[in-house]
Amino acid sequence: MDSLRAAIVVLRVAEAGSFAGAARLLGVTAAAVARLVGRFETAHGARLFRRTTRSLSLTPEGERFLAEVRGPALALTAAASRLGAPVGVEGTVRVTAAASLAPILLQALATLLKRHPALRVELALDDHFADLGGGRWDLAVRIAPRIADASLLARRLSPLPLVTLAAPAYLAKHGVPQTPDDLARHRLIGVRFPATGRMMPWLFRAPGGTRRLQPDFALVVDGSNAMRAAAALGAGIAQAGSEGTAALLASGGLVTVLEAYAPPPWAVWMLRAPGPAGSALAAVMDGFAAAFRRKEK
Repeated sequence: MDSLRAAIVVLRVAEAGSFAGAARLLGVTAAAVARLVGRFETAHGARLFRRTTRSLSLTPEGERFLAEVRGPALALTAAASRLGAPVGVEGTVRVTAAASLAPILLQALATLLKRHPALRVELALDDHFADLGGGRWDLAVRIAPRIADASLLARRLSPLPLVTLAAPAYLAKHGVPQTPDDLARHRLIGVRFPATGRMMPWLFRAPGGTRRLQPDFALVVDGSNAMRAAAALGAGIAQAGSEGTAALLASGGLVTVLEAYAPPPWAVWMLRAPGPAGSALAAVMDGFAAAFRRKEK
C-alpha cells in the first residue's frame, strides 16, 4: 500500500466531505477513492471515516492521522506541482566592476531585472580590486591580463585590446610618437590602483615578447574613465583598454598612436569566491556572459 498516496487521498476526502468530491479533485472515479481508503483502513486496522447514506465524517483515529500527515501531504503535492516549472530567481547579488564596463553591464542588468522581478542587484562601479573572500561582494568583473589568485573562480568573458590614445590637438602641438621610446618626450597620464597604490604599467609589443614601461607621469588619476577624459582634454597621452574608447574615437575626440606596438590584449574577467552559486548569482553571471558574447559578434 502506497502510504503517501493514501494520505493525499484521505486529505482530499476530508476536504471535499465525500468520496465523489475527492474524486473530482483527484481526477479519478469515486469508486476508486472508496476502494483505496477501504484498503488502507483494512491494512492498518483502523477506521478513518464514519459513513452513512447522507454524510461522511472523520473518526477520532482519522482526525489524529490527518493532523499528522496534513503538512507532509500538502508539501508533497506542492513540490509535485512545481516539477518541470522554471526555477525562480530571487535574492540579492552584490557586484563590484570596472567603471568603464558600466554600459554593457547595466544593459545586461536591465534585461535581467525585467525578466526576474524578485532579483535585486547592488552594483559598485570603480577600478578598485575588492576582496571577494570577506562576504561583502558576491561577484567581481575586472580587467586584467590574467588572474593570479588561484583561490578565486575565474571566467574569461572577452578579450580586451589595449590602445594608446591622445587628443588630436595635443598631437598637433607636441608631435606624434613613432616608437615607445618617443614617449619620454611627452606628457603622459597614468592610473594608480587605489587598493594597492601601484601604477598601471604601460605595455608594448617588442621582439620576443612584451615590453613593460613605468613612465614618469605628468598626471596620475585613480580610474580609467578619468584617464580617458583627461586625454580627450589634451592633458597628454594615455593607455587604456578599448572598452571605453569607441565613442571618443568615433567622434574624433581621441585618436590612437603607436598601433604597430600594441601589446597582446588583456581580458575582461568574472570572478567569485568558491562555493555554490544560488539562482540569483547564477542568473547574473549568465546574463553578463551572454552580454559579452553578443558584443563580440
